[in-house]
Amino acid sequence: MIMQGVIKQIFVDNWEKFSEIYKGKIRANISREVDKMINCKSLDNGFIEFKCENCGHIKRVGFSCKSRFCTSCGKKKSEEWSDEMVARLINSKHRHMVFTIPQELRIYFARDRKLLSLLPKCSAKAIMSWFRDLNKKECFTPGIISVIHTFGRDLKWNPHVHLIVTEGGAGEITIWRNTKHINYTALRKRWQKILLDEIGINLKSGKKEFKKLKNKLYKRLENGFYVYGKGEIKTAKQAGKYVGRYTARPAIAESRIIKYDGKKVTFRYERHEDGEEVVEEIDVIDFIGRVIRHIPEKNFKMIRYYGIYAKNTRHKNKFFKLVNEKVAEFKRKINNWQTRILLTFGVNPLKCEKCGTQMKFHDIYYKNVSVREKFKEKIIGENKIKIEEIMYNYGVIKGIIRDKIEPLYV
Repeated sequence: MIMQGVIKQIFVDNWEKFSEIYKGKIRANISREVDKMINCKSLDNGFIEFKCENCGHIKRVGFSCKSRFCTSCGKKKSEEWSDEMVARLINSKHRHMVFTIPQELRIYFARDRKLLSLLPKCSAKAIMSWFRDLNKKECFTPGIISVIHTFGRDLKWNPHVHLIVTEGGAGEITIWRNTKHINYTALRKRWQKILLDEIGINLKSGKKEFKKLKNKLYKRLENGFYVYGKGEIKTAKQAGKYVGRYTARPAIAESRIIKYDGKKVTFRYERHEDGEEVVEEIDVIDFIGRVIRHIPEKNFKMIRYYGIYAKNTRHKNKFFKLVNEKVAEFKRKINNWQTRILLTFGVNPLKCEKCGTQMKFHDIYYKNVSVREKFKEKIIGENKIKIEEIMYNYGVIKGIIRDKIEPLYV
């Protein structure tokens, strides 16, 4: 069985070598995210200190890196996003859709990563235009949550977008209309045209070559680009399952890595075409290259909201939620380090190893400096003048200081 933290170990062992091989070719954000992941929970970067009031035992927990790239922090972030998205869903059936692109287009998104924002934008536009065409007067608006993925199951570059879409929309007159049938043939053609037009507009160079490719794709793919949409979501439990699986998670889970011997990495994945399990062994440097390729640019939003799920929509508070708001709030409150470990492993991390007493928060350290001591110094400094003033007033009242002016500050 593969050890926990194997991905981090792979980078600890090989990142320096990889950086030397590809010097000058690594995006700045990749270096930042990898360094954060390698130093995740290192006590050198600071820690929280817990203390047992019964026996005095101290436990120190290093700060997490909070990077989406880190398998530990990324998983936590993915779960938080999943809960947040499910809490947004209205009490309606939803459909899970996947909008894909042909292989010839993948290189454009690799060269210019800003183009990735076109995937959710254009797929949402295709869906919303189809809904609105159902009734021009009503102009029905669905709810859409989209998640950009750049990786396939084999970790190769394969940009596509996953969407959670309401099976219905809010109209200008009618409050809500359910839509049982979605015309995927129409969606594929709309998706193809809207995306190709937007790529052509946003390309910085090579527009002539792209125009030729565009014509070839129209001829070869007469039915449009492939759109999958058979995943039906009826309950909050199903929503959590779908959203949790496809939200902005790390490119590979540690459970998929079978073996790492220092030179080679063996991992498994389920082939999309036939559901068969494939085991692949690759050089560790190649593995690192495949994984880091999917690190997004700094502040790039992998999750986007459209239609009635957009932030500033007039439909925001019209509908009942799929998940009760009190339940969603409770989940947010219990989503902390201690509770997650307790629920996952059945172990209370704050139970004293020496005497079994519940440990309490004691201090925070940044760069080996105690926050408790800093606060003490600050409070003492701020109150020193007040103490001197009080002492002087006390002396006057008691008659110790008479008939002369004493300075308040020395």
